[in-house]
Amino acid sequence: MTIPFGEPEPSDRLLNRSVASTRLNAWLNTRLRQLASAQRIQDARALRREFSLE
Repeated sequence: MTIPFGEPEPSDRLLNRSVASTRLNAWLNTRLRQLASAQRIQDARALRREFSLE
């Protein structure tokens, strides 16, 4: 998996923040949301199996 850093934009310099850290932070937040959502799906499936009456 590659982590997208993006290209520097003029507005990034105005914010006085590192382009890499800003974009990396946004990418990490998105990825963590995706992983949390997938984990909830896995947890729901595990609970369903655990309480299955088959």
